[in-house]
Amino acid sequence: MDRSPAAPANANPNQMPAAWSAAAPGYAEFMGSWHDYAAEALRLVPLRATDVALDVATGPGTLALVAAPRAARVVAVDFAPGMIEALAARAAREGVRNVETGVMDAQALALDDGRFDAAYCLFGFMFFPDRAKAFGEMRRVLKPGGRALVATWAPIERRPLLKVAMDALAEAMPQMPPMAKGDLQSVEECETEMSAAGFRDVKAHAFTASFHIESAERYLDASARANAPLVMLRKKLGEQAWAAAETRLLEALRKRIPAGGATLSAEALLTVGTR
Repeated sequence: MDRSPAAPANANPNQMPAAWSAAAPGYAEFMGSWHDYAAEALRLVPLRATDVALDVATGPGTLALVAAPRAARVVAVDFAPGMIEALAARAAREGVRNVETGVMDAQALALDDGRFDAAYCLFGFMFFPDRAKAFGEMRRVLKPGGRALVATWAPIERRPLLKVAMDALAEAMPQMPPMAKGDLQSVEECETEMSAAGFRDVKAHAFTASFHIESAERYLDASARANAPLVMLRKKLGEQAWAAAETRLLEALRKRIPAGGATLSAEALLTVGTR
């Protein structure tokens, strides 16, 4: 069922289904490293073999496919059709038969009340225009006593993995506006918002994963193909202007990622609550 929202005219790329659909092939290829966050989410909110789980803003199914062998069924939804297509293709290749997919808005889930034993959302909540509605929808579809987990990012200073890109972009394209401070980046904010939605026993957990970056070239390739704002920037600039910008970006990245590569980390906040 397609229940994706229409993006407002002034939406940023992170709130545009078309932007994430365009980034889906690269995201599916390069973001498998998010597996560590999925594994930690399933450690904090474990599944039983009889459970039915929901993965909101699933992307290419990073959590859904890790959860599938542990649950009876996983329902994975995203507002970007391209992400759902990438997930369905991977599930078919790997013979995963207990993942059900759907294109829908996290703020208006086309799902029955009280259907799920557990619900997860990795790195989507901070982009939702109305987070209170999204929290309410996640709570609505959980069974009484069901648990929800929402993962968001810590401040950029605790995420060298992304800070490298932001600093390089600021150097290579100083005309670009600086990245706005993100939402749900503190324990207090995360716990307050989830509690306000009616969840009980809410607690945020910090978790850091590290990733080896082979080279500046590899980092730029992944960012340009998997990062929705950069995908849209490339489209806006056109290939000729993007080629010039890419050269400057690569020069800036080489100052920050040595020839032998680098190991960079990113801290996340995983907030858990009970229906």
